[in-house]
Amino acid sequence: MKPVLKYFYFFLFIFITASASAQNMAAVNKVLSNQNLQFQTRMQLFRPIWGISNNPEIYNPKYTYQVTMADGTQKEVSSKIYADTAAHKNYLLFIDKSLAKNDSNRKQKIYPFQTKNIARDLASSLSLTKNGKPVSPKNYYTGIAKDSCWMFKVITGSINVYSILSVEVGQFVAPSTIVGIQLNDGPILNYNEENLKGMVVQDAEAMEYIGQKNYLKAIKKYNKNIEKAPKDGKD
Repeated sequence: MKPVLKYFYFFLFIFITASASAQNMAAVNKVLSNQNLQFQTRMQLFRPIWGISNNPEIYNPKYTYQVTMADGTQKEVSSKIYADTAAHKNYLLFIDKSLAKNDSNRKQKIYPFQTKNIARDLASSLSLTKNGKPVSPKNYYTGIAKDSCWMFKVITGSINVYSILSVEVGQFVAPSTIVGIQLNDGPILNYNEENLKGMVVQDAEAMEYIGQKNYLKAIKKYNKNIEKAPKDGKD
């Protein structure tokens, strides 16, 4: 074989190999890109509950809370319930106006684990009436302190429902803010399908709503059915 042909076939081989490698790398990059997109989508679907209270679509106004600290001392804090997404905890923002604005201690985050509870006087809220009647002064609405959030009872009945935001009983509650459920006076359990099924398993109508993933509707149906059921054997 002539030297010229040898060089021709040699360079042709290198070109074909390089072209094939480039195509393979493009295919690999495409797969990796798709996997990364799928991963990001999954992460968006499973947003932590701690970020919900910063969602502008959810009503989370500033209230004046009476905060009982873990040591029993109390302080008044006007704040929204914020979310520390890095720590996975909610917090109130206390502004100590006795300190200068450039003082690093002027703004202090108060986390649930640092408190026993927080409460607000319903008479001082935006709505001064309930069911057409004035709310009496010092009618406190209390949030139970847990490690990562405060839990407010937003639905009462045979099954009580707790939210991370201080939505009053009877008002609309965003399902994404619900964190706990409680059967009668039992323990407060995590709000999930398994725990809810264990509470309403004897109620076919409520179980049907659970099958539709409509958990709040299942709770309300269960509570309504229990309320209508005969008491002490009487119709």
